[in-house]
Amino acid sequence: MFDTNSALGRRVNTMVREFADHMRFTGTPQVSRVFVSPVAPDERQVFRVALGDEVFAMKIDTTSAETGRLQDEFAGLEALSAHFANYDKLGTATPIYLSPGGAFFVMDYLAHQTAGQRLQGREQDQTARQVYRRAGMWLSALHDFKPKKKGQFHGRWMLVEIDERLAAGQMQAPRDLVERYRAQLSQQVETTGNTKDIRAWCHGDFHSENIMMGPGMTYAFDLTETRMKMALYDAVDFLKVDVFRPYGAGDVDPSGLIAAHREMFFKGYKPPVKQHLFEIAMRGRLLIDWVDISRQAYTTKDVDRRRYDRIAPRLEIAFGLSR
Repeated sequence: MFDTNSALGRRVNTMVREFADHMRFTGTPQVSRVFVSPVAPDERQVFRVALGDEVFAMKIDTTSAETGRLQDEFAGLEALSAHFANYDKLGTATPIYLSPGGAFFVMDYLAHQTAGQRLQGREQDQTARQVYRRAGMWLSALHDFKPKKKGQFHGRWMLVEIDERLAAGQMQAPRDLVERYRAQLSQQVETTGNTKDIRAWCHGDFHSENIMMGPGMTYAFDLTETRMKMALYDAVDFLKVDVFRPYGAGDVDPSGLIAAHREMFFKGYKPPVKQHLFEIAMRGRLLIDWVDISRQAYTTKDVDRRRYDRIAPRLEIAFGLSR
């Protein structure tokens, strides 16, 4: 529940009134909280604000006046909104109002299912494949926002993250199996040498809950991490949701993904990323997500237990134990 009488609640009420005055709305706004950042829960939140029949999303960051975080995101959203106006059936949230103080901004409220909700639900296979294709199309359009460059693939960061989990000793995953996977991943990373691939203007947090799909339209949002980086990592971030889809014998390919879903995503996504690099990065991402689940989280959190149990057989296939 959102406590409107707390210090933050009173501050949010002031923000809502500022926006309502800007919109020349004299009634009583209806406010509910729809998102709390797991990284900074006391600073970053999103609210649904209804001014009569009009509904908006208000994003706040209590530190943004000092960091400029929301000001930068709003400016980027304005530019991307104009960019996506050139594409049929693809879009972003429309920026509407930036507070002069920089502590919040308002955009239109998108009330559609996320790609993650659809893919973790009971969508039929054909419908699910279209979700992958539409996500690839959106990402392809984003990566066309600025001129692409070439950059060297560096995969050792994945090994560093795995080593940190091994050193901490808290993971649910069996240590000997993780070390075996890690050794294979290290060999694969070493084979890439000085291989270069596409660098593009990337979302930076392109997971399946940051994409919404309405009738005939695909939107993505939460653009606070946009920057130039290796394009394939945006694809990896989205496609890891595939672990929640059911599959049959022979359906999963060496990347750990259902082959038909990977194919549909790259039908929508046009830039020619090197697929052998993508496969290495995909295996690494799944392995990191797996070892990131602690014994305590596995025991106490259904979502982490479900994720752990879904990733484990994918890794067996990706690293050749089931092939």
